[in-house]
This record gives sequence, structure tokens and C-alpha cells, in this order.
Amino acid sequence: MPFVRFSPFSRSFALAVVTSALLVGCSDDSKKQAAPAAPPPSVSVAKVVKQDIRQSARFVGQIAAVDQVDLVARVSGFLEEKAVPDGSIVKKDDLLFTIEKAQYQAALTKAKADLASAKADAALKAADEKRDKDLLEKGHVSEAAYEATLAQKQQAEASVEAAQSGLQQAELNLSYTDVKAPFPGQIGKTTYSVGEVVGPTTDALAKLIRLAPVYVNFSVSEAQYLNAVKTHGLNPADISADESPDISLVLPNGQTYGEKGKIVYIDNQVDATTGTISFRGQFANSDTKLLSGTYVTVVLEAPQTETALVVPQAAIQRDQQGAFALSVTADKKVQQTYVELGQQIDTNFVVNKGLDEGTEVIVEGLQKVRPGVEVDPVLASKPAEKS
Repeated sequence: MPFVRFSPFSRSFALAVVTSALLVGCSDDSKKQAAPAAPPPSVSVAKVVKQDIRQSARFVGQIAAVDQVDLVARVSGFLEEKAVPDGSIVKKDDLLFTIEKAQYQAALTKAKADLASAKADAALKAADEKRDKDLLEKGHVSEAAYEATLAQKQQAEASVEAAQSGLQQAELNLSYTDVKAPFPGQIGKTTYSVGEVVGPTTDALAKLIRLAPVYVNFSVSEAQYLNAVKTHGLNPADISADESPDISLVLPNGQTYGEKGKIVYIDNQVDATTGTISFRGQFANSDTKLLSGTYVTVVLEAPQTETALVVPQAAIQRDQQGAFALSVTADKKVQQTYVELGQQIDTNFVVNKGLDEGTEVIVEGLQKVRPGVEVDPVLASKPAEKS
């Protein structure tokens, strides 16, 4: 490789180029340092406020029919007719099924004839007894002969009673061929088809359930029961006096049922297996929306209101340590505060501990902030959803 000699001019030019580049770089750094800082993030806040509330407790319950019955055939025979379609709403004494009647009508006819024959024989034996009694008084028959005639009369009278009983049973058996609704309600799916043999030893023809009113059964722990007595004024004496507090229901779709109910029963002992006490409420169910077997949330409300601090549900977050809220301090810094929550009321939580009245909590923009950063709080005009 040939040796290259740089002239003084070349060295001077190169030095100038390097110096110019360094100056340009310094100029760029100065511009970056001079750029204005980003404004603090804007968040929506709501104030912790006092509110008159009614304390409540919630329990898992299940709807149960006040009356339900398996419709069992009381006499044997072919199923002759299904009088109503499956699922029909029926009234008391409506005809539901008919079992063949012929053999029971024949049995009734025979029972009537047996009774008539027994009465005729009883009348004849009564005449014989009257005759022998007169002869006995005149000394024309012996005492033994009269006693025999009297026994025959009494036997004939017993036969009449037996025949009357047979007639009543025949009438009952014939009436049992018509299966009627013992109370108003809805009939379920029929087990048998027309033409099949049914009877007292076969399965039920169908199930009939009264639609209204309905019960709701639920259980509470011993501690919950004691709290209910203290907070809600609930005790068995109130139940017997029909003065129990109102209860309401939250349906499986989250809606609150429109009617209020009453507690009608509290068990007289604690279940040793579960440590709970059985309760039963009753609802009119005038719209027949409550169906037997449905699981619901039973809400027991205190009779009197009280003042409590409430915070929007959107402000509450949770981690391994528990529930907390991000609040904004006077110098607009974010502060994390763990809270002790009470019951949920609509879209708010009762705050038992951790926050004071007037504290501003972040309800929107939570994903943009962390404890210690400065924010631009904007008071929310209405409750916001949790971010």
C-alpha cells in the first residue's frame, strides 16, 4: 500500500468538520433539555359522601311451592282420558284425568242391589222378631226360640250396615276414576299415555304445583342470626305477631323482584351439622314469576335508616391485601388507601374504615396513574364505571 501524506490544509479541514459535528450535537441536546414537561394526567374523581342507608344482609335462598302434590291414581284401570294438556293452569276441582269407569259402575250397581237385599232381609227378620216376642209374652214360644229369632234380626241389621259400607266404597271407587285438581296451580308433564294401566302402585300421573303464593327457604349462621336480631329487630316473637321486617329478592338475572315478602318461619334450633338456622319467607307471587326450585338472593333490610359514608363502586380495587381506593391529596398527588367495606347499595359501597367524608377518590382513569404521581382531578358529574 502506497504511503499517503496529508497536507496541513487537509488536517485543518478535517478538524473543522469534527468540530462542527460536535457543535451540532450539543445544540440538539440543548433543545431536548429545553422541551416542556408533559402535563399531569387528567382523572375523574368523586367525593366520599354521607348518605342515609338501610342496613341489609344477603343470603342464598331457594323458591319452594307452598303446595305441590304427586297425582296418584287411587284405583286401577286403563287411563281413559287426559282432560288438560301438559303445563296447563288449572283451578281447584278441574278434571285432569279419567280412568275407565265400567268396572266401577258395575260394582256400584251390585252394591246397591246388595244393600236392597240386605234391607229386605232385615225387614223380614224384624217381623219375625216382633211375632216371636208377642208369642213369648203369651207363653206360646220358648225363651230360646225367641233369642234365636232376635239374633237373626240383629244379624240382618249388621248385614245392612255392611251393605251400606260396600255401597259407599263403590261410590268412592267410581269417584276416584275422575282425578281432579285438589288446589289451583300448574300441572306438569304427564307420565302415562292414554290406554296404559295406572293404579295406586304405579308412578304418579303428573305433579301439580301451586304457583302463588310461594316460599323462599334460606339458612343463616348463628352469628348472622344474632346480628339480624340486633340490627333488623328480628325474633320469633315478631314472626308469630306478623310483625317481621320486609324481605326482598334479587333474581338470577340480577334484577330485584318487585314484591316484598315476610318471614313466616324461623326454626327452633341450630342444625348441628351445618351450624345454621333455617328461615322461610313468603311472597304473594302475584305475577307468578317466581318458580319453585329457583335460586335467589334474599335481602333482609333493617327497619330504620342510618347515616354512613359511601364510595362509588368504580373507585374500589382489590389486591392480595384487600380492597383499596386511589384518592387525590390536597397537593394533587395520588394516594393509595386500604378500606374496610360494608354492604353494597346500588352502585356504591358503604365505607366502614379508611376514608373520610369529602375525600376525592379516582373513579375513571385508574389505569393511567399510580401512587405518588401528580394528577389533574376533574369532578365526575355522575357515577362512572370502574376502569
